[in-house]
Amino acid sequence: MASEEQTDEALREIVRADFEHGGVLARTLAGYEERPAQVTMAQRVADALESGDHLIAEATTGTGKGIAYIIPIIRSGRVALISTANKALQEQLFYKDIPFVQKHVAPFEAALVKGMGNYLCLDRFTEEESFQQLTGDLAFKAMVERMGDFNEWNGDLDLLDIPLRTELRGRVAGDSDQCAWRNCSHFHDCYIREMRERARQAQVIVVNHTLLLLDAAMEGFLLPERDVIVIDEAHHLEEEATRAFTVTVAPGRVQSLLAQQRLRAHADPLVVQEALAAHQRAWDALARVARPDAKGRQHLNEPLEEGLALASAIDDLATSLQRNRPITVEGKEEQLYEKLVKRTRSLAKDARVVFGVKAPDERVYYLEKVGGTRRREAQLAASAAPLSVADLLREKLFDRIPTIATSATLAVNNRFTFFRERVGLPKSPEIVLPHTFDYRTHALLYAPRLRQEPAFGAASGPYLDELAHEMAALVEASEGRAFLLFSSFSALEGVLARIEEQLRDDDYTVLVQGRDLNRIALLQQFRGSPRAVLFGLKSFWEGVDVQGEALSLVVIDKLPFDPPDDPVHEARVAKMKEAGVNWFGEYVLPQAILRLKQGIGRLLRTRDDRGVMAILDKRLYSKSYGREVLAALPPARRTTEIEDVRAFFASDGTS
Repeated sequence: MASEEQTDEALREIVRADFEHGGVLARTLAGYEERPAQVTMAQRVADALESGDHLIAEATTGTGKGIAYIIPIIRSGRVALISTANKALQEQLFYKDIPFVQKHVAPFEAALVKGMGNYLCLDRFTEEESFQQLTGDLAFKAMVERMGDFNEWNGDLDLLDIPLRTELRGRVAGDSDQCAWRNCSHFHDCYIREMRERARQAQVIVVNHTLLLLDAAMEGFLLPERDVIVIDEAHHLEEEATRAFTVTVAPGRVQSLLAQQRLRAHADPLVVQEALAAHQRAWDALARVARPDAKGRQHLNEPLEEGLALASAIDDLATSLQRNRPITVEGKEEQLYEKLVKRTRSLAKDARVVFGVKAPDERVYYLEKVGGTRRREAQLAASAAPLSVADLLREKLFDRIPTIATSATLAVNNRFTFFRERVGLPKSPEIVLPHTFDYRTHALLYAPRLRQEPAFGAASGPYLDELAHEMAALVEASEGRAFLLFSSFSALEGVLARIEEQLRDDDYTVLVQGRDLNRIALLQQFRGSPRAVLFGLKSFWEGVDVQGEALSLVVIDKLPFDPPDDPVHEARVAKMKEAGVNWFGEYVLPQAILRLKQGIGRLLRTRDDRGVMAILDKRLYSKSYGREVLAALPPARRTTEIEDVRAFFASDGTS
C-alpha cells in the first residue's frame, strides 16, 4: 500500500509540473488551500488502487469528485469502468472532466458507452431513408447531414442538434433483437461497433448504472475487461439494481413478439393461434383479479394459472421455431432467427417467474398499470422484484473487482452502515470528506414549528393552507429565484392552486413540472427569468445544477419518506418486521435523510452561492427522529423565524 507521503508526493508532482505550464491545474484543480477535500479524496483513491481495497467516499458538491478519482486512475495505469446515474452525468464526465485531465495532466484514451438504443443503426436507417426523404422530416434531414461529418459525429442520437421524434428514433436506433452484428452488411461502418472498439482500447470507460448492472448480470460479457470500477452517484445503486433485477411482463412485450414477421412465417400457425389465445386469457384473468390502488398497483399473492399457461404457450412457440428452422437460412438471417428463438425462450421464462409467485421470501410480486398516455389507456403489467439486492451485488460485483463508491450523499451522520447493508458492500476503507462550501456564512436553514403535520395519502385542506402560506412568504422574501420541491403531485397541485394567481399578480414567473415544459426547457427558462418560481417533483431533487443568484431558495414540503403502499417498499418493511428488525430506524429513516440531503444540495453549487434552505415539516420537532434528521443536514445557521429569512435576503452576505 502506498504510504501517505508517497501518495501526497505524487499529487505534488502533478501540481509542480503544472506550475511550469502556467499553474492552471494548481489554481483550478488541486490547490491545497482551496480544495483540500479534493486532494484528500485523490490520496484515498490512490491508496485503494494500490491495495486493491474497496473504498466509500462521501464528497459534497464542489469537491470535484470526478477529477479526484480520474487523476489517480490514469497515474496508476489501471483500466477503470466509471459508472454514473444517467446519460447527462456520463456526458459531463466525458466532455468536461476527462478532457481537462487529458490536457493538463496526461494524455490517455477514454470512451463513452451507452446502450445500443442511443446510436443510429445504419441497417435500419437504410430501410427508413427513402420514406423519410418523401416526408421531408427536418430532423431526419439534419441527421443525414451530420452523417457526412465522419470525424465529428459518432452516431450518438443524443448529440443531434434537432432531436428525432420518439417514434422515428425508435425505428432507426440500434436494437439488440434486430442486430445481426458481424453478419450485417454495414458492420465495418457500424457506429455501435466503433463505440465498442473505442471502449476496448480505452483506459477509462464511462458507462451508466443500467449498463453496469446489465453487465454484472451477464457475468461481465457486455463491457470491456477492467481493473477497477468507480460508482459515482452511488446513492442510486440499490434503486437501480432493484430495477435491473426486476422481471416484468406486459401485454406490449407479448404482442411485440407475436407480431414478428419471422415468427409468423416459420412457427406452426396453430401454435401461434394458441399463444394469442393464451395471451388474451392471461390478461383477462388479471383484469378479473386486479384491484389496483389509486396509483394503479397491487400485490400478486398467488400463482396465476392462465399466466403460467401463457408461459407454456410461448415456450411451445420457441420449440416450433426451432423445429421449423429453414435449412437454407444463413448469414444475417441465421443470426436474427437465432435471436428470435432466444427472445421467445426468455419471455417464456420471465412469464413463468412473474406468474409463478414461487419465492415470496426473495421476491415481491405485483401488478402495476404502465404506459398510459392521453391517447392510450394504461396496461396492466406483472412484475417480480428482488426484496434485497445486497447478495446479488456482492456476488456479481463486489466479490469480483475492487470498487470505489462515491456520492455527495452516502453517509447518515457520518456512518455508512445503511449504504453498506443495502448494497452488500463488504467492510473496507471509508471517508466522509469535509464540506467544500461555507454553509455557516452562505446559507440559512429555515425549519419553522408548524401547526399541521403531513399525513400519508391525500393532503388535507388545513395542511395545504399552511404549506401555501409559508411558501408564499418565503418566495416574497427571496423575490423568487426559488425551487419549491414536493414529495407528491397532489401536494404540488394543492399549493399551486392556492398561490399561483397571487404569484403571477406579483410578477413572478411560475414554472410547473409536468404542465409547462420538459425538464431541460424548464431549467433554461428558470435560469433566464430573474423572478422565477419553479414547482418541482422528484426529478428536481437531484441532478439539477443552477449556479449563482438564479437559485437562492430551496423549499422542501416534507421529509421524503417512501410511500408506504409502494409494493417493493411495503414488502421489504414487512420482512424486516417479521425478523424483528428496527425497520424504521435502519431502513425508512436513513433513506429519507439521504434524499433530503440531495434536495438541500440544490442550493449551493459554487463557492460564491448563498441562499436559504427550508423544510416545512412539523415532524422535525414533534417526532423523536427529528433531531437525527437535523443533525444530518449541512452546518448552516438555523432558524424557526421567517423574519430571519427576510433579514438574510436583505443583507449582502458580508456580515
